[in-house]
Amino acid sequence: MVGAGAALTTHKVWAQAASGQGTLAKLQAAKAVRVGIANQPPFSALNPDGTLTGLAPTLAIAIMTKLGVPKMEASLGTYGELIPGMQAGRWDFVAASLTVNKQRCEQVRFSDPIAFDGSTIVALKGKLPKLPKLLADIVSQKLTVGAQAGGSNSRAALAAGVEQANLRQFPDDNAVIDGLVAGRIQVAFGANSSLKRAYTSRNMEFDVVFPVEDSPPPGSACAFRMEDADLHTAFQTELRAMKQSGQYLEIARKFGFDTPPELMKLTDEEMCKRA
Repeated sequence: MVGAGAALTTHKVWAQAASGQGTLAKLQAAKAVRVGIANQPPFSALNPDGTLTGLAPTLAIAIMTKLGVPKMEASLGTYGELIPGMQAGRWDFVAASLTVNKQRCEQVRFSDPIAFDGSTIVALKGKLPKLPKLLADIVSQKLTVGAQAGGSNSRAALAAGVEQANLRQFPDDNAVIDGLVAGRIQVAFGANSSLKRAYTSRNMEFDVVFPVEDSPPPGSACAFRMEDADLHTAFQTELRAMKQSGQYLEIARKFGFDTPPELMKLTDEEMCKRA
């Protein structure tokens, strides 16, 4: 675990639940919270000095500070590990941009969505005789594809018909691009914002397809245990206030995200219904 420094001010501190036994009350008493994150900037990541960065952790730090919990400790995991780790008690909630889907909606309480980011397909420049423009093209050409382990893009590739034998899963986007450069995969498939950071850092040329028309941008959010309704409700209240005040958009734009106005009021319940 690593500590996350937060130079953030609070305009309000929530009162503890009358019983003092809820999860939020326990966190307020400890003045600290443990979170699980994935290593996928600009969604969530750790700085070299061990502090947290990325959209989801920055929002979470701001919200938890307002709730009277100023210290945040983070553990890194793959997207596939974040919910099981939370349910096993390794962290109190998931402060990552976890893609909202039907299966996860049955397992956890999501916050309102915090990011919408489409998928991209990346290949080495001129390497493929025909660059795939769709997930369906990857399937029909029987290409070997790389994606983040346990993430929504891995599941989307399999759901589209990519054979398990043709899917290579990697711990993060830099590793996906490493696999592409090394010839372990023919195409990389992932979230546009984070995968772009990985391939633009290389002194190489790539063929890039964005958007991928048959892979529409899903919403993503922080996640909480079903039994932690008090913490979830308080988090939601502060997140919605930040969206109304403009503080959310200020943070989102800092990390390269710009939520369309029609999606600003989308709730967790509505997101789960359309997942």
